[in-house]
Amino acid sequence: MKKVMIISAVVLMAVGAASAEYKVVLQHHQDGFSMMGQSQDPTDEEHVTWIGDQKLRMDQGSSSTIVNVEAGKMMLIDHDDKTYTEVDLPVDLAALMPPGMAEQMLAMLKFDVTVSPSDETKKVGEWNAKRYDLKMTSAMMSLDTVIWASTETPVDHAAFFDLFSVVISLQPGMDGMMEQMSQIDGYVVSQEANMSMKFMGETTVGSSDVVTSIEKVDAPAGIYDPPAGYAKEEFDFMARMQNQ
Repeated sequence: MKKVMIISAVVLMAVGAASAEYKVVLQHHQDGFSMMGQSQDPTDEEHVTWIGDQKLRMDQGSSSTIVNVEAGKMMLIDHDDKTYTEVDLPVDLAALMPPGMAEQMLAMLKFDVTVSPSDETKKVGEWNAKRYDLKMTSAMMSLDTVIWASTETPVDHAAFFDLFSVVISLQPGMDGMMEQMSQIDGYVVSQEANMSMKFMGETTVGSSDVVTSIEKVDAPAGIYDPPAGYAKEEFDFMARMQNQ
């Protein structure tokens, strides 16, 4: 279920950034679950994020998201189909939705978000981290996440927040979450999340993410461009929402 992965990425990445170039590697796990007679096995993936000057690339499974602020573009890449789409920046969600649907859809997907700091601390990898509890609820779903953030990573906390806010601007209802996430002091190095959706009945889907390395690097040439040979397609907001 891609929705779980997207929400997890939102939480994990929304509070860090850097002016230098960094490569961040994390291990993502999603529990198996059954829903409406269908079962999905547990999955484990390595996710990689490249952070540059006004540029960002996030590789998650068979998809990648690239932000290039200077070019005024966000690119969404599908490696299975070898295609990509572009969205002009700043993102105008209402303009991307079918006429007459924006107000209804934005209201339906609006989240109530709270972030609660804790005095609890623990070591995640080489970093000392502090606990924060995130709760998100909407008419469609709820998400409870335990976040561990560290001020000891080499990642700066302001520039990346701006970059990742661009990614989140394509997700309806997330503006309140970004405001709350700005309270977190440090880069999120680990999280454990549980999500439930109304149409799933009593089913809860668990996931976890742990950062395993953060390196200052010279990013490979072309890393912030679509791969050579990929076909460009028109961006379809409704198709994107249905596939999440």
